[in-house]
Amino acid sequence: MRVVGFTERMRELMSVADVLVTKPGGLTVSEALACGLPMALVSPIPGQEVRNSDFLLENGAAVKANSPAALTGKIEDLLSSDTRLAEMRRKAKALGRPRAAFEVARAALELARGAPSPRRAPKRRSPRRKRRS
Repeated sequence: MRVVGFTERMRELMSVADVLVTKPGGLTVSEALACGLPMALVSPIPGQEVRNSDFLLENGAAVKANSPAALTGKIEDLLSSDTRLAEMRRKAKALGRPRAAFEVARAALELARGAPSPRRAPKRRSPRRKRRS
């Protein structure tokens, strides 16, 4: 195991990693899912990171550790089970959207050209309030 601080080699490192130990921030989670990389989550901050953590745990793409001792045990368990690690990798890959930026750009271009977008949500009407007399 090797701890890496800030790096510009994330894609390369994620492609050879067995598991990523990380906080569940949006960009890191997106990159890991695009690579099909299982995660061990630590210290999510309230709000988006907690929701990201819940989503990953519910979908089987991550484990969560609440202490350094628990983290060590969970990583050892993962690395000792090729079957579990492969299943988590499969689930992470299924959640990933590696071409998401291209899909968004394509939809934006279609909208700019006036073409209806196939993923556009229907307009919602706000409910009318009854007037009191």
